[in-house]
Amino acid sequence: MSTIGELADQLWEIHERKKVHEAAAVACEEEFTRVSAQVYELADEQKTSVGKGQLGAFSIGESVVPQVKDWDKFYKFIGKHKYYHLLERRPSVTGCRELFGTKGVIPGVDKFTKRKINLRGVA
Repeated sequence: MSTIGELADQLWEIHERKKVHEAAAVACEEEFTRVSAQVYELADEQKTSVGKGQLGAFSIGESVVPQVKDWDKFYKFIGKHKYYHLLERRPSVTGCRELFGTKGVIPGVDKFTKRKINLRGVA
C-alpha cells in the first residue's frame, strides 16, 4: 500500500508526462488546422469535396448550425411557440450554484458534489 506522499508524487509525475503529450497534441492540432485550411481552399478552387492520397482520403461535409444574434428575440420566439426543443438540455452550472446557495433547492434539479484532485508542484 502506498502512502499519501507517494501517491501525490506519482500523480505529479503523471501530470508532467501528460503536459508533454498535451503540448505535442496542441502542436499537431495547429498543424492539422493549417493543412485543413489548405484542403478547403484547394477543394473549393477545384470544385470538389473529396480527395485521396496514398495514406489517406477525405470528404468535406457541411451542416447548418445556429448562431444567435439577438437572444431576447430568440427567447421570445421560443416562449411564444413553446419551441423549447431549440435549447440544449443542460443547466447552467454557475447559475444553479448561485440558486442552490441562496434558495437551497431548485424544483426538478438534484445536486451532487463532483470531486476532483487539484494538483500542484512542490518546490
